[in-house]
Amino acid sequence: MTLIDLGELRDEPDGETRLPRPPLAVGRPLRITLVLALLVATLAGAAPAPERFSFVVPARLGSEAFLDGGWLYVVERAEDEPGGTVDVRAYALPARTPADGRAPAPLWRARVPAAGRFWQVQSVPGVVLFSVTREQTLGETVALDPATGRERWRQPGHPWPDLAGTLLVQTADSVRSVDPVSGRALWSVRTPPEGAHFGVRDGLIARIVLLMADGRAEVRDPRSGDLLHAADLRPDRQPAFGQTVVTDDLLLVVQPQAGVVTAYGLDGLRPRWETRVPLVEHVIDCGELLCAAGQTGELRALDPATGAVRWTAEGRMGVLSGREGRLLALAPGSTGERFSVLDAATGRQVADLGTWQLMPWQDADRLLAVRPAAFGGGLVVGELDVVAGRSRVVDVLRDASGDCRGGTGTVLCRLRTGEYGVWRFRG
Repeated sequence: MTLIDLGELRDEPDGETRLPRPPLAVGRPLRITLVLALLVATLAGAAPAPERFSFVVPARLGSEAFLDGGWLYVVERAEDEPGGTVDVRAYALPARTPADGRAPAPLWRARVPAAGRFWQVQSVPGVVLFSVTREQTLGETVALDPATGRERWRQPGHPWPDLAGTLLVQTADSVRSVDPVSGRALWSVRTPPEGAHFGVRDGLIARIVLLMADGRAEVRDPRSGDLLHAADLRPDRQPAFGQTVVTDDLLLVVQPQAGVVTAYGLDGLRPRWETRVPLVEHVIDCGELLCAAGQTGELRALDPATGAVRWTAEGRMGVLSGREGRLLALAPGSTGERFSVLDAATGRQVADLGTWQLMPWQDADRLLAVRPAAFGGGLVVGELDVVAGRSRVVDVLRDASGDCRGGTGTVLCRLRTGEYGVWRFRG
């Protein structure tokens, strides 16, 4: 058995070494550019070590590992199979250290033909969905049986499941609703490239918005595919749509060159408001507000009801999360972007959290991050508490080298040996 040296838990000064960016994990679809920001940070102070245990999962260099609920999936190229075939192993995460000191044995392993790279795993009732990249497309979805690893179905496109059991699969020219267990298409609709947007609220897909090349916009029901509203948003043949965002009950159309943000209500697609924002690049959710980021490094908070500018924050790239009146914001730093906490009502900085390499997260998860340990090698694991406006040390992982992912109470990192270390925390 390979031992993981957890090392001495101590506070670490802010490190200047920057880790390589790990692969994208998709848990939040409408925030892709910001979720890719993986950063390194100043710690507010050490905290007592939580109760934890660890184990090692065998893997070769070039493999990928994914946490999904209480499961760990390892994907690596099969050595004795034709090119494009991968070996998938599924592990149930143990609740305590195995009695014999060994790593848990895989529940199943499967050989899966795949022409691209596995980059995301999502469990839905009845199947586990593996997303595979494909050049110049939205990839392929492969559904495996969660108990045996047997392939249930596969089809082109990227999956968008929600908590109600709805599964939408998006390709470059269509959106279709799919039965998760069988893969059977329930309905489908043609779309232009990158013309489909999903309004997600409380884990549910509330609306599908389709933007056609001729300027027509459609709002459809995600359960039935029925057309609810339609309108021509470019009656005077203005330039093509810029960035488009669906948030709550609004469709936002951003025209960067004109510096204009226009909001349409999803119920009827009637104009609500229009605001001029110089050099605007994109608009994102910002707690109870909307945040417009521009080329000048200014972040403007807009009132979603009127479009009025509530406040402006200098030197901010965007916002990653909003919780209980606080915002987790990004700013450029000397060795990479820095995290800070802003007051959502005023834009005032509440705390500077330093630079971190943030792990992928879901809305309900703790925000876990890592940075290189200043002494003794390895990585420091920290938790970013947006509401309290502070960060705290969770652990020091001496044998970890990077490529980390986090889940509820679990951290997964590549070890220096190429294998994966898994740390499970109870505190």
